[in-house]
Amino acid sequence: MTQTSTLHPSTHLLNSLGFTLNYARALLTDVSEDQFAHLPMEGFNHPAFCYGHLACYPTRMLAFLGQESQSLELPFDSTLFDSSAKCVEQDGRYPPMPVIVDAFFSGHERLVEVLPTVSPDVFSQPIGLEGRIAEMFPRIGDAIDFMSGNHMMMHLGQVSMWRRAMGLGPCM
Repeated sequence: MTQTSTLHPSTHLLNSLGFTLNYARALLTDVSEDQFAHLPMEGFNHPAFCYGHLACYPTRMLAFLGQESQSLELPFDSTLFDSSAKCVEQDGRYPPMPVIVDAFFSGHERLVEVLPTVSPDVFSQPIGLEGRIAEMFPRIGDAIDFMSGNHMMMHLGQVSMWRRAMGLGPCM
């Protein structure tokens, strides 16, 4: 008789998130400060906007997990990066590249530290919100899975296309 071990619900998330964060690092290879918030054409989101937007999500995920006290304070106004905000050419509104990039990685690294410490039953609890978000993500684990995976890759895909438009080519 073989024994099966029960994996913590965060195990698969952490594996996927590790690959995604490595991709996020690779996308920044050879991106300079003066390029970071440049729009090569209308309709793009530049890396400053994408990384700034994604830097806001670890706080949300930690709150869903009941771990608000583990959140890191953002060093910028998150409304600059709301889903309703328009990405524009750098006009002084966006923080410098190191500030945005550090907030992105620090927040996600904190999430990586905290996820395995969360009680497994938290992931299957109802999201506790109403409306569209509750329809899309009925359980806390559903929201964490989307925000740490699909949502991040959607925006990193935008950075990949931006790289090509900037003449930087693929990062991998």
